[in-house]
This record gives sequence, C-alpha cells and structure tokens, in this order.
Amino acid sequence: MDIKVLGTGCYKCIELEMLLAGVLAELKLADTPVTRVDDPVQIRHHIPLDDVPGLLLDGRLVSQRQLPSRDELREWLQQAMAAAA
Repeated sequence: MDIKVLGTGCYKCIELEMLLAGVLAELKLADTPVTRVDDPVQIRHHIPLDDVPGLLLDGRLVSQRQLPSRDELREWLQQAMAAAA
C-alpha cells in the first residue's frame, strides 16, 4: 500500500501523520511506510496548497483540508488493503 501525506509540516499535517500511525498500528500495519510530500510543486499536482493536509492512498486522493475521523481513516485503509489483495 502506498500512503502519502500531502503537507508542508503544519500542525494539521503532523496531526494527520500521528493519527495515521495510530490507525495503522491498530490494524497491525505499523511497518507500512508513510511518505510525507512537502514539496509545494508536488502537492499542487493533487490539491491547492491551501487545502493541506491531503491524504493519498495508492495514488487516490481520499482527504484534503480537514482531518478525517479515526473511523473514516480505518475504513479507507481497510478498503485499500482489500483492493490490493
């Protein structure tokens, strides 16, 4: 699974990374790599800079601008795992 957090290192971006780490640990996927994309040019390929943080799962934008709930994040990760299987 390819997970990317689109963000410049702001508070919400870091909070999304921490939330993601917690949910991955719950799903026994703590060793799954998460990439932070902080280059503004790369971020703008997916979302406007004003819409960070963004979350890409296997190249698909699933969230932008706001933090997803723990349940939403768990559901998206489970769907991505099922699609990869």
